[in-house]
Amino acid sequence: MRKVALIFVVVLLVVACGGADKKRELVAAANAAQSQEKEPASETVWNPMPPEGIALTTCSIDTMDLSNPYIIYESSSNSYYMVGDGGYMWTSRDMHTWEGPYNVLSQDTASWLGKAPEVFSPEIHKHNGKYYYMATFRRGDCLVTDDAGKEFPLQSCATLVSGSITGPYKTIDRNGFLLNEREMAGHPTFCTDEMGVGYMIYNHLAQHNGDGTVQIVRFTDDMGRRMGEAYIMFTASQNSWSREVTGAAGFSPVMEAPFLFYTEKGRMGILFTTAIAGKRALGVAYSSTGHLNGPWVIEPRPLMNDGTGSAMLFRDFDGTLVMAVDKDTVIGGVARRVPRLLKADTEFDNLEIKSYYKF
Repeated sequence: MRKVALIFVVVLLVVACGGADKKRELVAAANAAQSQEKEPASETVWNPMPPEGIALTTCSIDTMDLSNPYIIYESSSNSYYMVGDGGYMWTSRDMHTWEGPYNVLSQDTASWLGKAPEVFSPEIHKHNGKYYYMATFRRGDCLVTDDAGKEFPLQSCATLVSGSITGPYKTIDRNGFLLNEREMAGHPTFCTDEMGVGYMIYNHLAQHNGDGTVQIVRFTDDMGRRMGEAYIMFTASQNSWSREVTGAAGFSPVMEAPFLFYTEKGRMGILFTTAIAGKRALGVAYSSTGHLNGPWVIEPRPLMNDGTGSAMLFRDFDGTLVMAVDKDTVIGGVARRVPRLLKADTEFDNLEIKSYYKF
């Protein structure tokens, strides 16, 4: 009620000065404020919790088994937030020790996502004051038949939205497919063009089309649907150095995990994951025009060729450029994918890896 009383005091002062028009505006504002105070809050505060049956834990990043790590730093909370396969969130103050997992999704179960989809390669992007959770969702209980008659589990990409980085992330359009449901799409990432229009870059899996592709599609303003059709940016067969077998003539069809970045001079690049003789490798392509529609030219050598993949870039609390990847690692005889943090640099118009990140 203090706010309403203050507004009416201002109204009386304006009346005394002869501001009739301003008086009407302030009276309307006071009435609106009074009405809002009488109404109960429409939303409760979201308190993310661990998934049912999973205990909240604290662990160091180099002991985690987490594929497709994606990290974002928020200066307002001086905290880091990480998501990965499974869809859950982890939080940290120093990037070394993490707490989680937290469930941050509240998707519409009546949408194509269903009640319990598998979640892969999630990312969180802040855009126009909101947070968008983009991920690959797969339903093993729902088979799709493509034009060639081949059946495969429904797998596509969706975008959910929240006003808070910790969720809840909710379905934007329960009836809408961002992509063609008959293609095996994965690993979505977000970017904007020079006009601020939102786009999603993703990969069309080689298991479906035989030649993995990196593709792009434009978002509607609410980020929940597409505008027009997706088009191909580049393909696995355009890569000169990826091979199924070392020294073989045939190319590796793997072309996954795209991530858009810019060098300090504004050069536009995309990180991607492919394979050499069955081992994951990390590559880079650059736009020769500086625009999203390319043409895109793949660098003649891999950036890393040691089982590292699914790379993304972010800035830490003091602006240092950091690359997060997952590394194929054997611990105690068990194969795992462990998140690794690397110090990166783009000062000389090319992406370079400098060293392991020092906490």
